Amino acid sequence: MLASVMLLIAPIALAGAVAGSASAQPDDGGEPAGLSVPWATLGLQSTVNLYGDGESTFSVEVPAGLTATRLRGMIHTPLNFTTGYVEINDAEGNFVASIEVPPVAPGLVMAPFDVDITSAVVRGSSMGLTFAIRARDDGDRVCDPLPRLELSNLETVFVGAQLPVTTVANFFAPVLERITIYVATDATSAEQQAVLTLSSALARLYASKPLAIGVVSQPRGTAPPPAAGLDRAILVETGDAGLSVENAAAPNAYLRISGDDEGLSEQVSLIASQLQPLAQAGKARVDQAGSPAAATPDTMTFKELNVGSEKTDVLGTNGLQVGIQRTSLGPRFNNIKVNLLADYTPIPERDAASIVIRAEGLVVYRAPLDESGHLDATFELNSTELQQQWIDLEFALTYTPEQACGPLVAPITFQIDPRSTLTMQRGGPPLGGFGAFPSEFSPDFLVAFDGSGPNQLDYAARAVASMARLNKAEITPQVVDLATAADATSGALIVANADSLKQTSLSPPVSGDGSIVNFALPSELKVDLDGGLGSIQAFADPQRNRSVVLVTTTSDWSLVAPLFSYIDGSTGDWSQLTGDVLAAGAAGTPTNVAIRTADSVFEPALTAASGPARHTSYVVAGVVAALIVVVWIAYLVIRRRRNRSTDELAGNRSTTDSH
Repeated sequence: MLASVMLLIAPIALAGAVAGSASAQPDDGGEPAGLSVPWATLGLQSTVNLYGDGESTFSVEVPAGLTATRLRGMIHTPLNFTTGYVEINDAEGNFVASIEVPPVAPGLVMAPFDVDITSAVVRGSSMGLTFAIRARDDGDRVCDPLPRLELSNLETVFVGAQLPVTTVANFFAPVLERITIYVATDATSAEQQAVLTLSSALARLYASKPLAIGVVSQPRGTAPPPAAGLDRAILVETGDAGLSVENAAAPNAYLRISGDDEGLSEQVSLIASQLQPLAQAGKARVDQAGSPAAATPDTMTFKELNVGSEKTDVLGTNGLQVGIQRTSLGPRFNNIKVNLLADYTPIPERDAASIVIRAEGLVVYRAPLDESGHLDATFELNSTELQQQWIDLEFALTYTPEQACGPLVAPITFQIDPRSTLTMQRGGPPLGGFGAFPSEFSPDFLVAFDGSGPNQLDYAARAVASMARLNKAEITPQVVDLATAADATSGALIVANADSLKQTSLSPPVSGDGSIVNFALPSELKVDLDGGLGSIQAFADPQRNRSVVLVTTTSDWSLVAPLFSYIDGSTGDWSQLTGDVLAAGAAGTPTNVAIRTADSVFEPALTAASGPARHTSYVVAGVVAALIVVVWIAYLVIRRRRNRSTDELAGNRSTTDSH
């Protein structure tokens, strides 16, 4: 594959000028500033694209005790029209606000807007907002290209005071930014198990929102520090079984989850089943954990997968996409038979229409559309189209009427039937690389630590949360010792240093000892990296017919911290990682590489893979090139540190050796 080197990710400055506000700003006098919450935190896309006369509706969560007062963001210059506005209505169709479209002018890209939405009706804990383009142009709405407009950087401003935490139910507010789990420094395996199970449950509960989940170890018997705003604190410890809100209604309120042995993890099942809204009291206790969901069948309908019924209008060309998450299809498979059903406007004999379906850029089906108005297509997806966590079917539709475009010409409508089916052929070899994450770890997997450094439970919890967030089904981590995890035939998440891994039969893509690092290329590459290398690795273990995720370091555990910060900050989740290794040296620069897999090498995590395959020699060359970059950065950092030390010994107090 084409090799490329990712040196760093930096914010890119907006190109072009930014105009003044598209609406009046709130007056300076008296109005409270409020809490500004990005739409991403609310579980919504921060960018909205509007097309034609169609409406786009969004449900905005409103935290209890708060009132949504303003909507802010950027409105981009329009496409295919010049003047108009965006109309915003609430769920009942009442007018709420309007945003004037900025004029098309040289160098103008976008303008900020700030509108009052206090009149929008709130139902339960959410508020519906509908956006639509209202163009003032006299263009031909049938034959001219559809008007298009983008709103970005959306955020809602709330005012008021959040209701105090008094029950298990309102502890889990619909909108939270961070949950910190506190556990004893000398946590037992049962407490570790409960922490990981809780991390999984929380990630699934807030799957649509970028909730940060972390674990902090503290002396046993210590209460968590206060968590303010949209943060929460949970203490997991051995004790009498139950969930209880401690310090209810106070600023230092927290949730205590306790129990003995297996009973401790059983208490988490109230959250895992997402029935905690019914626990409308300060205390609750689980006496019997709920049973897991039934096994996934080999044949599933689009409706069962929560896809289907998608439709689009076509006059000329148009497209449609259906995305199916791999984890929703159950255990490992290496082939899918698709029976696609669809209905469309019958095509007159003298008109022409067609459909082309692609998966991973490859054409899997093509056919003309005719006067029947019904499509019943069967095609297969093999391993080539099934390498990623999302199976995307892209529909390219064309419709060319015989009559020239005019007022009497109308587009056809194409709609997918939710009774369409997917039939999975189970089996195949274990998947390697981050593409296997997390489908190879469902419904249960093993977790092991070697105890060689701090924060290992935090690293494991963040990895488990990432798996759960990408997995529609409940997943169950099981804490075992390192030897058991290494020799098992189940998927495993292992947090251990290079010395501990030498005592196992595992064969990861990257291994080593201190500064000596080995890369399992077709011909092994051995490099002396001053300071060592920390890494997160995802690889197939064919000997045991499973996949493994490994968090490790050849030197100090501080090398691993930047990797998780990178995932949380730059990519948002593990699904954006490519290849099979994310590594960082002494300079702390995360680098995404492919050692054994066929994925693109050293491709930035935010860029989609594309382009034709390249010879294996390009892969090797890419690995070597990036390693040179890592070594050079590490060398510069170490040399700078040594220079500082030399200057201090010589009595040089100059500060010019800073960056």
